[in-house]
Amino acid sequence: MDTKILSDLGLTPTEIKVYLALLKIGQSTAPKIAVEANVERAVTYHILEKLIRKGIVSYINKENKRFFSASEPEKLGDLLKEKEEALNELIPDLNKLKQTSNPELLVEVFSGKDGLKTILNDFIADKNDYYIIGYTGISPRVLEHWFEHWNKRRIKFGVKRSILIREGDKKSPALHSPLTYVRVLSDKSLEKSTNSIVIYGKEKVCLFLPLKDFACIRLTSKEAHKSYKEYFDLLWKNSKKL
Repeated sequence: MDTKILSDLGLTPTEIKVYLALLKIGQSTAPKIAVEANVERAVTYHILEKLIRKGIVSYINKENKRFFSASEPEKLGDLLKEKEEALNELIPDLNKLKQTSNPELLVEVFSGKDGLKTILNDFIADKNDYYIIGYTGISPRVLEHWFEHWNKRRIKFGVKRSILIREGDKKSPALHSPLTYVRVLSDKSLEKSTNSIVIYGKEKVCLFLPLKDFACIRLTSKEAHKSYKEYFDLLWKNSKKL
């Protein structure tokens, strides 16, 4: 079992071992949990207290003993919500620290899984619709479950996306999720292109590069945004229904 997602939620390796052991054996005492998790008994007590504070373990007193139970795995989603809420509270202060200078053109490069997560979160940060020319399908392929959670947040925020795809990209499941509007590019000259362009926010454009691993160039420029959006509108007008 890949437990990396549990680490991403803030659980330590020992907390993960204890939580998984408790899920496996069900309601039990700390000594039995320690044996199953292969963790020292004293450490197990400490870890269980931490998991109780995190809301994913509970206990009852029975026959002068404390019996612990793991909460339903769905409860782990609350940990993610808490991290998101804490981050949202911090963002205004972070923006105040950011330099206020606004160059006419800012060019940034993002790569790897963390870079892709940053870009996807930026797409829905202001809860405005965004537009895509060319679909690579790299996000669900590279991020898998993280992408599924992100897509649910996009839908919850009411963020619509309009996507211009190539003829051969029709079968991608991600294209059929809610608040996704798709048309097929009619310009044959674009069929050979493996790039993807995303226009979002008030002044941002992302150029997804045709590499094996994720890499993109983000342009922050009102002029570039306006130009690419006009290009998208022209292609959309001349595209075909899916």
